Amino acid sequence: MNFISPRLATILQWLVALLMPIVLTLGSLYIFMSPQFIAWQYARPDFPPAELFTPEARLHNAVETVRYTRGEISEQDLKNLGVYNEREIKHLVDVYKVSSPMFLITPLAVIFILVTLFLLWRKRDTQIHAARALFFGGIFTFIFIGAIGLFAVFAFDQFFVTFHHVFFEGDTWLFNYTDALIQFYPVQFWMVASYGIALFVLLGAIIVTAGGGWLMRRSGK
Repeated sequence: MNFISPRLATILQWLVALLMPIVLTLGSLYIFMSPQFIAWQYARPDFPPAELFTPEARLHNAVETVRYTRGEISEQDLKNLGVYNEREIKHLVDVYKVSSPMFLITPLAVIFILVTLFLLWRKRDTQIHAARALFFGGIFTFIFIGAIGLFAVFAFDQFFVTFHHVFFEGDTWLFNYTDALIQFYPVQFWMVASYGIALFVLLGAIIVTAGGGWLMRRSGK
């Protein structure tokens, strides 16, 4: 007996579709907020060097900072690095407050999507809803990341400013060129990260849309 009514199946379908852009975007943070990504960026021949830090010190402090934003070290550990002023510490605490819920929400959303798709696909009369959830989730992701991607490519400075105004108060995210945060993460770092996230999410959207379309044809047979 199928306990999922047609109306509930439709609601679940659209919930999954709407969650898909969020999951794909936040999921990319696991890759681009990582020590491996920092090391890769620093190894690029065209990446600007830090004027006030050795390559070894720069890599160590940058990696430890990302580990803090991921909740792997404490605020006191961050302060003990001895490279940040009070303004930078406050900003990094704000970053942690923004990023920590994201790292909690993402796995929960992934579990919800997987369980929902499994339940919808189990019964013949709700399989089409699972397929549509994937297909439209991919389409929504294309629209979402396409709009943001175009903004970032053609007006990166404005995109960067707008992003920070959304998540942070006032000008608490503005720093001097000699501040450690700018030495570790110059504009080029964020440009590559933004483009990388966009490409990652677009690839995910292609896979999800193609998979949903294939399942729609299969469920229609």
